[in-house]
Amino acid sequence: MNTVLFVSPEPAAGKTGALAAIALRLAYDGRRVLALRLGDRSDPAAAADARTFAELPFARGRGGQPVTVAEARQIAGDGARPVELLFLEADPGADARQASEELDAAVVLVIRGNPAASPDALHQAAAALGARLRGVVLTAVPARQIAAARAALDTAGVPVIAVMPEDRTLYSPTVGDIIERLDAEVILGEPDETQAVEYILVNPVTVDAGQPYFARRGRKAVIARSDKTDLQLAALHSQTDLLILTGGLPPSPYTIDRAAGEEVPLLLTRATTPEAVNLLEDVFTGSRFAGERKLERMMELLREHGSMETFAGLGV
Repeated sequence: MNTVLFVSPEPAAGKTGALAAIALRLAYDGRRVLALRLGDRSDPAAAADARTFAELPFARGRGGQPVTVAEARQIAGDGARPVELLFLEADPGADARQASEELDAAVVLVIRGNPAASPDALHQAAAALGARLRGVVLTAVPARQIAAARAALDTAGVPVIAVMPEDRTLYSPTVGDIIERLDAEVILGEPDETQAVEYILVNPVTVDAGQPYFARRGRKAVIARSDKTDLQLAALHSQTDLLILTGGLPPSPYTIDRAAGEEVPLLLTRATTPEAVNLLEDVFTGSRFAGERKLERMMELLREHGSMETFAGLGV
């Protein structure tokens, strides 16, 4: 069994998505893969990552909880058919060091953005990992900086597995993120909390059903005052994935009926519309990798901007 450890010098770099996409690609190619998250079970971020891996098609019901290095070794050894590739995600620290030493893990470094902007950090990370560093995945690189980013990796002398551009889907909040930020109540439907929401539109002062304001975006959530039935119906007339009602008042039966017919979940928050906007101001920068839509998009970016041949060359 070969072990590959995905690490990043900072949180929210994209290592969960990179690991999931590469592991799934190899599983589709017939490799026996297992993906696990190292960490403390009381850590909400680690637990969320573990659940993501448990929902992958090849996970084989691994429970969706962060594990220790010893538990990872035991899980990988269970079953009649041995695991060929053990993929582990870890935060920098004791777990990562233990995994790299005890499991003789090859390390993939995931960096968000263009490393040319801070070349010293890249060289320091490469020097610290030494021979265990087998490749780098760059995520969220501005399109105009991709060539410079590749050049920075070439200068550092590390293999390039992928250089992925910025992508709205990957860094979009999920329905669960929005519910949590707004402390909102689901009053209609059973929304998939891992569904990515690419746009959040705020209702204008006035709108009529024929106005193209809401229709200009898909894969969106709309924020509307709970007493503005005309605006709510106009939003539901377009491709809306989620309707967020502010002000805490129960919506009109007309809104309930139309939302039920369109299968659009309704959220209700006590926050006013300006307060809701403020609460969601930075939600696009703090979302986690989760859900089928983000996984599909990460797989697409890996095909377009990655090199599985480079990864295969890691000897795993």
